This record gives sequence, structure tokens and C-alpha cells, in this order.
Amino acid sequence: MKKIIIGAYIVLMAGVACTPKASPSAVAASAVPEASAVSSDEAAISAGQVIFTTKCTKCHAAKTEAVTSKSYDELRPVLTSMVKKAKLNNEEIQQVSAYVYANSKK
Repeated sequence: MKKIIIGAYIVLMAGVACTPKASPSAVAASAVPEASAVSSDEAAISAGQVIFTTKCTKCHAAKTEAVTSKSYDELRPVLTSMVKKAKLNNEEIQQVSAYVYANSKK
């Protein structure tokens, strides 16, 4: 009886371990706009700067130098990974993207 229970447990654990996991980065990637879709509105850029300086600096120092030294396309994967950690909604994502795009290397 023990062998049956242990065998069933092993099969169950293998099944759970092999199931596909939800990919949060795929959801976040679609939320961060492509360079061509980023707003150039001054209000969005200003709001993005406020969000960048308040939410992004909670965990680490402001990376202003990184923003100015890299292109938006280079920074987009970083934005994608940080969106969920910073708990940004779609509007905030658009605003931070506008700020980063406006200040990134062209």
C-alpha cells in the first residue's frame, strides 16, 4: 500500500512540475509600448518622471544615467521586467515609457 501511495505522489508531483506556467513577462511585454507608439505629450512625460522618481527609486537609486546612455529599444526589456515589480497600471506604464523615451539616447 505504501508503494502505491508513494508512486501516486511521485506521479502527481511530476505532473505538477511539468505543467506550463503562466508567463507574467508576456503580459507585461505587451503593456510596454513599442517606440513608435510612445506618447510625446509633455503631460505624459512629466507624469512619467514623477512615477519614475517615486516608484522606481523605492527599491534602488534612480538610474537616470542608464536612461540617458541607452536607446529606448535597449531599455524596453528593463521596463518590461520592472512594470510588475513597481505595480504600475497601464496608464502609468504609458507615462513612464514616455519619460524614458523622451530622455533615452536617440
